[in-house]
Amino acid sequence: MSEVLTAEGYEQTKLKLRDLETRLAEIEKRTDLDPKRLASVRRSYKMMIREYLQDIKLYEAKQTKQNPLTRA
Repeated sequence: MSEVLTAEGYEQTKLKLRDLETRLAEIEKRTDLDPKRLASVRRSYKMMIREYLQDIKLYEAKQTKQNPLTRA
C-alpha cells in the first residue's frame, strides 16, 4: 500500500492480518494439498502478511510522531 492508513483502515488491516494468520495456520495443518501448491499458497499469504505488517507499522510510526507523549 502506498498511502498511510486512516484510523479506520488501520483497524481493518489489523483484522485482515488476524484473519490471514488464522487461515495460514489452518492451511498449514492440511494434508490434502500438493506440496508445490502448499508452498505457493504459503508464499502468497506470507507476502500479504508482510505488506499488512508494514502498513500497520507505518501508521503506528505516524501516530507516535504526531502524538509523542501518548502510548497505545
